[in-house]
Amino acid sequence: MSGGLVIEGILDPFPELKGIKERVMLLKDSQIDGDAIGENDDPAKSTRTLNGLTNPTIKIRPGETQFWRIGNVGTIAYYRLQLEGHMFYQLAQDGSRLNQIVELNEIVLPPSSRVEVFVRGGASGVYTLKSLAFNTGPAGDQNPEVTLATVISEGPPERPLSLPTKLPAVDDLRNRPVAQKREIVFTESPGKFFINGKQFDMNRIDTTVHLGDIEEWTIRNASDEMHTFHIHQLDFQVIERNGQQAPFVGVQDNVNVPVRGVVKILLPFTDPVIVGKFVYHCHILSHEDKGMMAVIEVKARP
Repeated sequence: MSGGLVIEGILDPFPELKGIKERVMLLKDSQIDGDAIGENDDPAKSTRTLNGLTNPTIKIRPGETQFWRIGNVGTIAYYRLQLEGHMFYQLAQDGSRLNQIVELNEIVLPPSSRVEVFVRGGASGVYTLKSLAFNTGPAGDQNPEVTLATVISEGPPERPLSLPTKLPAVDDLRNRPVAQKREIVFTESPGKFFINGKQFDMNRIDTTVHLGDIEEWTIRNASDEMHTFHIHQLDFQVIERNGQQAPFVGVQDNVNVPVRGVVKILLPFTDPVIVGKFVYHCHILSHEDKGMMAVIEVKARP
């Protein structure tokens, strides 16, 4: 089972947007066989749904600005979102507000990723919200192009709302001293998945960190399919992808790691509420279930 929890307040800094139409849009793939519905390990054979529906209709007025909360709540499928004739104006990633509005033609959502975006209704007409084809690597999956919803722009036109140009600041962790550097390596063999050569053991502590530290982790994918890196209890800042500096727009809690690729992140272990044990893992759940998860413990300094 999976669903969505909406944390209120992300629009509070923008009183001019009060009353904007909001939509929660949860994406999930399922195998439908007669009356039986279950998870599918092959995204090419699954049925894609939006809020449990296949190709629902979404209404918007020409010029109207709506706020869409979109989450991939499936276990393995990737979504490469594109809305015909429209742009996405991203405000947040994984529940955390960005430091600027990011204009995007398409958005890739690995399992467990969430985005919050503004959409402005185009001219009167019918448009398709699609998930475009997406290949996760030679040992991965083929995600075919599918229609997720039909968007109908109709009714009296509205004057487009002005989107915020100044957002609250987000702390840039690159300005903070790094206490520790680590390398996290994802590998696999037939039917088994590993982090730093080990399969998950709930009774083993794989990583110990100190409360108050900022750490730099290099996430290395040494396999022929994509993986995601997700950690509980905190957000992180992506600073490099395959050796290229990543623009600073905010923080997140889930990131795609390309085939044979490297992602470098900064993690702030600074909130006292996180003292204790929790996990980090690949959020492709069939990978996590077969071992690609580790236990971390945050300890307060004596």
